[in-house]
Amino acid sequence: MKTIFIWSVFTFLTVCNTYSQEKHYEFNRLNTRKQTLKGQSTSKIYDVSYVKTGESLNPEFTRLKSELDKVMADSISKTADYYKTLDRFNDISTVKSKVVAFNNSSESFRNKVALLKEAQILALKHNINDLFYSDNYINKDMKAGFLLLSLNPEKMKAHLNKVLLKLDNKIKVPEKPTYQSIATLREKLSNTKKIKDTKNLKSKKGYRLQNSIVPPEEVIGDFLVVGEYFVLSIPTNRFLKDQLISKKTVLNLRITKEKLYTKEERVLIQNKRTKEMYLVDNSFLNSFSVKS
Repeated sequence: MKTIFIWSVFTFLTVCNTYSQEKHYEFNRLNTRKQTLKGQSTSKIYDVSYVKTGESLNPEFTRLKSELDKVMADSISKTADYYKTLDRFNDISTVKSKVVAFNNSSESFRNKVALLKEAQILALKHNINDLFYSDNYINKDMKAGFLLLSLNPEKMKAHLNKVLLKLDNKIKVPEKPTYQSIATLREKLSNTKKIKDTKNLKSKKGYRLQNSIVPPEEVIGDFLVVGEYFVLSIPTNRFLKDQLISKKTVLNLRITKEKLYTKEERVLIQNKRTKEMYLVDNSFLNSFSVKS
């Protein structure tokens, strides 16, 4: 009885230890977009399947996937450009409001000059070199000109109004970008067979790249790490081009680096719910995962 109890405890601890060692990663589109807008990047992400002999991708699936990838990349680029332009517009609007507040204020120059200082800092952030303020640390090359204007309130006001007019003529409210229908393409893709119909398939060949590059924000959900692999760039031994092989296999068969796409291993991850698999690098896991 004691032996059975000890064996049960040992089994329980072994299972818990194995589970705790599994690597889990979570990704969502919002976080990935935020990281992309911040300038985070990663190596190409590939779709991976566990293929059988003779299996090949359906050309229509490949076409739709390629079109979706292009639309998604265009969407990311347009979004990044829009928010960059919007940030510039908002900052320059703030510059204008601070200058107007300075001109309309009846406070002494000393009490309201901070408004011009704040305006100058924002202007310089966007490479606008017009004179609003100057001291020994900010816009110091224009210190003499600022000193002369500060001694003549009327000239200062006229100068600032002239700069405001200049900004009005240059700055426009950014238009929100228009996007192609991603939802329609996704629906078509989900209703299209990925693999051609084939008969009499017998032996499986293992994990293999499907040659479709996946945008980072398409990797969504909870993932488990399947393992780390190299990818063959040419057929070698009994393996196929684009097939994933372990480091142990590379060493045992003495496969040279010239026959591999990269010198470093990549990480194969699988969606716990959909079972979709992607080949990524460690920078993607570390930079884009919500939790790890």
